Amino acid sequence: MTVRDLYEAAIELGIALDPRSRATLDAELARRKVEFDALPDWKKPYFDHERLRNPYGDVRIVNGPEDAEVFTALAGINIGTDEFLIADRLKEKGVPLDAIIAHHTSGTGIGRSHIDDITLINIDIFVREGVPRKAAEKVLLPWIDEWRTGYDDMPHRMGPDMARLFEIPFVQIHTPQDLYIGVGIKQAFAELQPQTLADAEEALMTVPEFQGAARHGAYSQILAGEPDTPLGRYLIQDAGGWLWPPEAQPLFAKAGINTVLQIGASAAVAKAAAEVGVSVVRLPHAAADNLGINLFYDEVERRYGPLNIIPCNYFERIRHP
Repeated sequence: MTVRDLYEAAIELGIALDPRSRATLDAELARRKVEFDALPDWKKPYFDHERLRNPYGDVRIVNGPEDAEVFTALAGINIGTDEFLIADRLKEKGVPLDAIIAHHTSGTGIGRSHIDDITLINIDIFVREGVPRKAAEKVLLPWIDEWRTGYDDMPHRMGPDMARLFEIPFVQIHTPQDLYIGVGIKQAFAELQPQTLADAEEALMTVPEFQGAARHGAYSQILAGEPDTPLGRYLIQDAGGWLWPPEAQPLFAKAGINTVLQIGASAAVAKAAAEVGVSVVRLPHAAADNLGINLFYDEVERRYGPLNIIPCNYFERIRHP
C-alpha cells in the first residue's frame, strides 16, 4: 500500500458511510468548483484543489512522497512535535517506519482550515434523523460560522514543517474514521439490545476500546436522564468535527430522538437536553475515536493486507473480527 492508496481508501470508505447521498456529495463538489471559478485571479493559486474531488477537508496527504510504500506507520489521535521526535527516535533504533498518520487536525496543515468541509455534514445528519433542513440550518450555520471565525491558524505550519524536516510521509484522516464510531456502537447495541441508559452503558463496556478506557478511569457518563430511563430511539454523534451546540437538543426532541450519545457532551448540552426530555450519554473521547480508527484500519487491512501500526498519543490498535 502506498501513501496515495491509503488516502484514496480513506475517501472511498468515508463516502460509503456518509449520511449524504452520492448526488449530494457531487453537488457539494460542484459548488466548490463554482467557488473556485469566482475567485479573483490572485487568489486562485492558493486554492486547495483537493477540495474539488475530496469531500473531506480533514483527509489530506500532508507530506509525501505519495508513492512511498507504507508497511509500518506511527498513528495517534493527535500528532505534534513530540510524535515526530518519537518517530525519529524509532528510526534511529532501526524501526522501519514509513509514515505518520494523524486523526485530529490539530497542526496538520491546510485541513484544519476547512471548517465548512468538516462541519456541513451535520446538517445532513440532522435531516436524516427527521429534523427539517431549514431548522437544522438555522441552528447549525451560525454555529459553523463561530468555528470558522474563531479558527486559530497559528499551528497550521507545525505538521507540514515537521514532516519535511524529518523527511517522513504524513497523512491526516479524520471524518472517515469517525464514521466508523457509529458502526461499532450500533453493532454492540444490536447484539445486546439495551433497553435503558444503564443497559446502554453496559453494552458500551463490551467494546474493547471502551474497556481499555475504563481501565484508565475514562467511562461513559449519563449526563441527562437516569439509569432506568428508557434508551428509546438513539442518535450517535459520529461525524461533524465538533460538539453539537445546546440549541440542537430541542430539534432532536421534536424529531423523536430519545437519547443522544455524544463525545465531549458539556453541562450546557446536558441542561438543554434535560429541559426537552432528551437523555444524554457522554462517550469517552479517546475510546470512541479508538473504536472508529480501529474499524477503519481493519477495513484497510482487508483491502491491502497487514499494516503494522505503532500506536501513540491516546491510540491503542485493537483488531476486530
